[in-house]
Order: sequence, then structure tokens, then C-alpha cells
Amino acid sequence: MPGADNRAFRLRWVILSTLLIGTVTGTLGNSLVNVALPSIMDHYSVDVGTGIWAVTVYILLFAVTMPLFGRLGDKYGYKRLYLAGMGVFALSSCLAPLAPSFPILILFRVLQGISNGPILPTIMAVVGTTFPAGERGRAMGIWALANSATHAAGPPLSGILTQYFGWQSIFLSYVPLCFAGLFLVWRLMPDDTRSERQSFDVIGATALTAATLVLMFNLRQGATLGWTSLYSVTLWVLCGVLVIAFLVTESRVQEPFVDLNLFLNKPFASASMIAFIQAFCQFGLLFLIPLFLLEVQGQTSARTGLIVASLPVSMAVSAPVAGRLADRYGCRLLCLSGMVAVAVAGLGLSRVGPATPVWSLISPLVLAGVGMGMVQSPAPAAISLVVSPDRLGIATGLFNLLRFLGGTLGPTVFAIVLQAGAVGLIFRSYRLDFYLVTATAILATLIGVFVPGKDVPHTNHGMQRPGT
Repeated sequence: MPGADNRAFRLRWVILSTLLIGTVTGTLGNSLVNVALPSIMDHYSVDVGTGIWAVTVYILLFAVTMPLFGRLGDKYGYKRLYLAGMGVFALSSCLAPLAPSFPILILFRVLQGISNGPILPTIMAVVGTTFPAGERGRAMGIWALANSATHAAGPPLSGILTQYFGWQSIFLSYVPLCFAGLFLVWRLMPDDTRSERQSFDVIGATALTAATLVLMFNLRQGATLGWTSLYSVTLWVLCGVLVIAFLVTESRVQEPFVDLNLFLNKPFASASMIAFIQAFCQFGLLFLIPLFLLEVQGQTSARTGLIVASLPVSMAVSAPVAGRLADRYGCRLLCLSGMVAVAVAGLGLSRVGPATPVWSLISPLVLAGVGMGMVQSPAPAAISLVVSPDRLGIATGLFNLLRFLGGTLGPTVFAIVLQAGAVGLIFRSYRLDFYLVTATAILATLIGVFVPGKDVPHTNHGMQRPGT
């Protein structure tokens, strides 16, 4: 409807701000649990191998369902999906503190993960269809600021809540935000319900979602159970069968869940791979640095937390600036510059040792954070420039799925390198991991030449100003 389109354009910044409430609550749903996990484990009398599922299952479920919700949004509209997701998220957050057993708590975490799935595809689709091309970098920069700042605030907030109000309070703390988001999106976001009947590729959607879930589950568990164990090999085979079923289905149906030609789109593939490598390095370092500080340097937990925070804080500062610069100079320059910074930071970290002063650790971490922030907002903005509006939801869903797959692989690969040291946590293994950061960042720089530049002809121009 033209009237609704004009209203959406006029209120685009307000709508984005209200949608970002979902980013804040979803990120808190992830970052608050880590610090509270020991208290949760004590409450339910479970070991760390079992307790970690309170963290893992949430990440797995919202990561693998994003393409599904992105495609559903393309076909049926995003507003209803967002409201339904936020409603279920609020309800499961209210029920989680009342869970009588750990399996019931995990069930509520499953619901939280699935219900968080529509949030990010909705935000990126709104940015891609409501904002003109020259404002998308800035808009994604604001999203990246909200995401990074919430990641940085989560651990200390969780520590305070857990210490003074109990672990149950971490779930209840963001429920008021959920209800505020529900009301504001319901009132301010125009209805985007699709009236035409469209077919939906159930087999393709199910096969891709199941394959990704099996893959990410095996990546999480393989390092513990053994990559050649019967359990792990069985999951690899199952994943392969599901991928084959997905590819066969998508090549035969008239309206596939994923248009396979999307992967032949070099700008899309390039931006997605850079986001994959950025997340690989980011989550890998967030896993590696605390271990290095605690085990190699003997730092206290409190000091370790402050040092590690320099990475997400610097990301939160650089991401919105990078978004504005991407609108002016193009996404390619920012992505390339960012990954070069990460590569240099990896070299800087490779020189640290047991007696390295704190500033020599913080400096490369800040540089890495700045570089990652320079990728975090321009990369998704680039997607909106090269994918048509009717495929933007599934494209952003796949983009974010690859990003979170990189975030899963990072800690897993870095842990394998550490374990290869054979005798405890050997310093040389840390150095190899830091070199790996540099090597993958250099690879991303080579791939980044295909990211859209300043004068790229846009496939998706977004909405124009009314009357133009």
C-alpha cells in the first residue's frame, strides 16, 4: 500500500529504534547466562558438560532458524512474525525462573532461541526495503552499536543480578523491555502482510534447517566426544544426507526455499564470507583470551573480564562510525580496512607472553575490535545493495547463519589447536591460534575485493522519498 510505504519511510528511524529492542533483549538472553551459569548448575546440581547446554541450545536454535524466518517474512510479512517471536520470548523468559528441573529450563531456552529467530531478519529486511541505499550503512551501524554495547554490558550486569537477586533475575530483567517492544512495534510499524497466496517449499526449508542444526550441534560436541567417534561420524553422515536432499529439492521445485543462484552472486558470497571470518576471529578470541590471561599470565577473573571487554567495547565504538563511512565511501573499503586491522592485531597478539604488560595486550585487542566493527555494519549493508527485495529476508537469514556458523567454528578450531599442545595449555599453541587469526583475516581481505564498492549498481534501491 502506497500510504503505508510513505508512513514507513517517514518513520524509518523510529521503527528501527523500536525493532532494536528485540536486538537488545535477544543479546541479553545470550550474554546474561554465561556469568550466571555456575549458579544455575549449583541450583540444579548438574555438571559443566550438562550445564553448558543452557548457553549452547539458545545460540543453536536462533542461528539455524533465521533463514526459515527470513523466508517466511519474505512471503507473509515481517510484522506478525516479529510480534509472535517477541511474545513467545517474553513468555518463556517469565517461565524460565520457575523451571522445576534442568530439562524444563532447557525447554524454555529452546523456546527463547526459536522465538529470537525472526528478530534479526526483520531488522535487516526493514533496513533494506525502507531505507534508501545511502542510509543503510548508518542504519546497520546503529544496529551494530546496540548489539555490541549489549554484549559488553551483559557480563557485568549478569554478575550484579546474580549476586544480589539470584540467577532467576537475569531472565526477568528484560521482560519489561519485551513488552515495550511488543507495544511499540504493534503501534508504529505498518502492516506488511502479503495478501497473495504463495507456495512454500517445506521440504527444502526442513532439510536446510535440520542439516544446519546437526552441523552446528556436531561442531559443539565433536571436540569433546572425538571427531572420529561413532557418534560424531553418524552426525556427519546425517548432515551430508540432509544437504544432498536440500540441493536435490531446490534444483527441482518451482519456488525453492533458497534460490541456489544466490550463491553465484559474488558480492553476496563475498560479504557473507567476510562476516563468517569476522565472527570466526571474534568468538575465537573471546574464547582464547580469557584462557590465556588466566592460565598463562595468572590474571584474576575480575581483571581478565576488564581486559577482554576492550574488544566488544571498541567494536561498539567503531561500528556506527563504519556504517556512516560505508554510506560515503562504499562497503568494500571499510570491509577491507577492517580485516587488515584484524590481521595486524593477530600479529600483535602473537608476540605476547607470560610477562607481557597489560597495555600490550589491550592495544591489539582494541585494534581487533575496531577492525571487526568496521566489518560488522558494512557487510550486512552490502547484502541489501545486491539482493532483490523479494529475496532479502532469506538472503539476510543465510548471511547471519553463516556468521553464527563462523562464531561456532572459531572457539572449536582454537580449542583443537590448544589441545594439539598435548600437555596442558602450552603457550606455543596460543601463538599458533593468534597466527590463525592473521591468516584468516588475510584470506578475508582477498575475498573482500568482490564486496560492493561506492558506485556499485544497486539491485535493491530501497524505498524512495515520497513524490520522487
